[in-house]
Amino acid sequence: MSTPELRDIIENELRRVLIQNHPSFADWYVMLGSHGQEVVENILKEDVTAELIHFAQESPDEEWNDFQFLRMIGGGNPNPAIASTLTNFVLGDILDEVRKFEKP
Repeated sequence: MSTPELRDIIENELRRVLIQNHPSFADWYVMLGSHGQEVVENILKEDVTAELIHFAQESPDEEWNDFQFLRMIGGGNPNPAIASTLTNFVLGDILDEVRKFEKP
């Protein structure tokens, strides 16, 4: 396993913990549509897969337009060799959204 790949694996797990333990996560998650919620549930459990890419591509237009993480996954490469890197970018985007979220 290469150093960058190992780094992505470690960062992914750390970001999953940071996202789920952030005080704004529950409120942010609730305002997602059901499609976005399912994508988040999946990426918090495992790295991006070809199936998740396909599922993200099927997002309703409103969710697709509102959430960058859906577009990042939906436009991703399904190559398993880069799944941890794509996951790293997506989790980083989700963490950023959760940190910036203000309850309406």
